[in-house]
Amino acid sequence: MGSNPFAGGTVGRMLADAAVRYGDREAIVFGDERITYGELRRRVDRLARGLLALGIRKDDKVALWLPNRPAWLVAQHACARIGATVVALNTRYKAHELSYILGQSDATTLILTDHLGPLDFLEILDEVLPDLKKAEPGALHAEKFPLLRRVIVDAEDPYPGTVRLRDVLEAGDRPDLESSLRQAQSSVGPDDVFTILYTSGTTSFPKGAMISHANCLPHGWNCGAQLRITADDRILHALPFSGTWGGVNIPLTAFTHGACLILMESFDPGVALYLMEKERITVWNAVDAMILGLLEHPDLHRYDRSSLRTGGVAMTSGGAQSLFDEVVARIGLRQAFQPYGMTEVNALALYHDLDEPAESRKLPGIWPAPGLEVRVVNPETGQPCKPGEEGELQHLGSLVTRGYYKKPEETAKAFTEDGWFRSGDLAVRDEAGRTIFKGRLREVLRISHFMVAPREIEEFLMAHPKVHQAFVVGVPDVKLGEAPVAYVIPKEGEILSEAELMAHCKGQIASYKIPRHVRLVKDVPRTPGPHGDKVQKARLRDQAIQEFGQEAQP
Repeated sequence: MGSNPFAGGTVGRMLADAAVRYGDREAIVFGDERITYGELRRRVDRLARGLLALGIRKDDKVALWLPNRPAWLVAQHACARIGATVVALNTRYKAHELSYILGQSDATTLILTDHLGPLDFLEILDEVLPDLKKAEPGALHAEKFPLLRRVIVDAEDPYPGTVRLRDVLEAGDRPDLESSLRQAQSSVGPDDVFTILYTSGTTSFPKGAMISHANCLPHGWNCGAQLRITADDRILHALPFSGTWGGVNIPLTAFTHGACLILMESFDPGVALYLMEKERITVWNAVDAMILGLLEHPDLHRYDRSSLRTGGVAMTSGGAQSLFDEVVARIGLRQAFQPYGMTEVNALALYHDLDEPAESRKLPGIWPAPGLEVRVVNPETGQPCKPGEEGELQHLGSLVTRGYYKKPEETAKAFTEDGWFRSGDLAVRDEAGRTIFKGRLREVLRISHFMVAPREIEEFLMAHPKVHQAFVVGVPDVKLGEAPVAYVIPKEGEILSEAELMAHCKGQIASYKIPRHVRLVKDVPRTPGPHGDKVQKARLRDQAIQEFGQEAQP
């Protein structure tokens, strides 16, 4: 793969270098807007000077509550230039999550939009900062948020107590700020925190993983090299900027290799198909909900997708592994692969060689990226697992977060005594040395003396032609320890019975893996995540125990 040109670098310097190397090439396309690398750097530097004019300094926490627009990337890289830390906020947050993260992160500044479709961001913010309207713009004093001083709105209309983003940009035109920018840039180092990414928090308050420039920038270049990204590649990008994949890995992979990001503010399958043809998209990264949207679109066959080459696909919301085959065969993403990643160790922490056969590329995980070591250990003894034995996946190396912001106890629990990060994920290593993700360790069923990943049973159930999604949890069982229970969402318009599914299982999978009960449902409890809604398995298990707990006893 060769030496990494960004080892020891920072994100701010990377973009400056890219502007020199790829100046007139397109960096971002958003609707009718086409932004070259040279123009992107000018916008970034202008905003960086404007942020300095507002009093934002190195290590200040700047929260971004914006959709997938160029303004998000401009703000992220402007913060990187001056050493401020970006706190990435999910656009689907409500007042509860927004309030918690603004306070816990010590944010000094919030940059947001006013509207996204029917969603009114300022209405939600009013629940969190009811006195904002009375505040002097740029000099907020809120008892609940003692460090929060500025609310910047990306909108043409002025709002009481806030500063318009346009005015911040105009403030950056002052010539005397150029020397301040150079001085600020010189103080930023690779070990400084580039961004704080909050976990989705399906069972507790989210934790903010601190990601340094060194954690993610060289990795972005390595991913691009592995995927053979060049300045001729055009990447369709609709994954949310608030996540490690959408907001860190994909942009850094693109910008370190001079590729172009074609942004979608929100995913629409019809628009995605149009852009694939119009922009000659070569790379598309997607989660299962997006994939299903394309496959079910009536105009799929009408659009030219022959330019498609590669991209990561992930089954984050319960999509069947069989979707991978359809991504390759029907959508035409010939060198698709299923990577493994998590907030604390970067997206694409485990990835594939694109020359592997599709049967290998469809398996999640496989090879650790440079800067990462992995091991699989027995979760109870900590002893290394033999090839073929499932255990906890653990990580060590430069891709791994230093810990969670202002959460010393959680940080300590996340690492072993010898410094390995406990992922909480179930994995297995095969004889060839490949590491394959199997599911979340806390969701693993202990049936008799077997550890069974729910995903294995779910995949089998979803192979039934009438099943859309399936989710398996365990209920207490005196004889077996746990017994599997399945909640199944039928495909739209299909008539399916519980007896039909039970008959589908008998004789096809091991008897102890056959669900004790099957429930046909319209949906299951979910919570918003950076890459789509995540199923709340803990709530689903509680529901199953209420319904079947006593019945499971022999």
